[in-house]
Amino acid sequence: MADFSQRDYEHMLDLAVAVLESRNHESMWHVVGQEILGVLHATTTIFVNLDWRRRTGHSEGWAPAWVGRTPVEELVGRRMQQEHPLFRYTSGGRRRPVTVDEVSDRTDWLKSDCYHEAYEIYGTTRQMVLPLPATGEVIRGFIMGRPGKDFTLRETALAGRLQPLLRSIDIHIREMRRLRQNVKGDGAADPAGRAAELGITPRELTVLQVLAEGLTAAAIGRRLNISVRTVHAHLDKLYRKLGTSDRLSTVLLAKDLGLTPSPGNGP
Repeated sequence: MADFSQRDYEHMLDLAVAVLESRNHESMWHVVGQEILGVLHATTTIFVNLDWRRRTGHSEGWAPAWVGRTPVEELVGRRMQQEHPLFRYTSGGRRRPVTVDEVSDRTDWLKSDCYHEAYEIYGTTRQMVLPLPATGEVIRGFIMGRPGKDFTLRETALAGRLQPLLRSIDIHIREMRRLRQNVKGDGAADPAGRAAELGITPRELTVLQVLAEGLTAAAIGRRLNISVRTVHAHLDKLYRKLGTSDRLSTVLLAKDLGLTPSPGNGP
């Protein structure tokens, strides 16, 4: 088993903090991608969401920033059509982080269009996939690249340790998007700015909006992939910041403040 350093765990903590402090859910995968560059010593990373059966897909985030100035969406779609070895590996439901050399013949890989385009556009010669759970034939995960030496066994093992954290981040981002859409559909302004004025963090706002849907602490924990104890810790902070003492008064005040959808406009 790989022996991880204190700095490795500090990187993981930095990643979690960067996401939980971000108030713009649309840019979160860019934030995650930037942190992953440092954790796994990559030079480029792209977060993809692909439909293997239809051979279609798109990118939800990338790092560094200049990657976004290249035709990312076009490249992702082309990689699907070319059946990139890492996409093909992940399409079978496999979740262990692997390098391209682990799942394909090195000689064939060096002759492939996938390799040559990655080298010409990004300067990368080595690639690794860090898959996230998905349903059916959908592929979600990070494709990382760098020049020079291949990703080591220690780095692929570290990527495996990151998976539970990234899975929680994935749930957090999806839930934030769903809840923000509900609020926008209600005709109200985005509550993030109002929450910031009250000192409510993005994570606390997400818990508050799920609470407004009538879920119990246990159900909130399952929805957000956190413990019941953590849910109660968030609720205690919300009570203190809003000056309330129970769930009902907290939800009613949150609606009055525009932090949650109005009654009858939830999911």
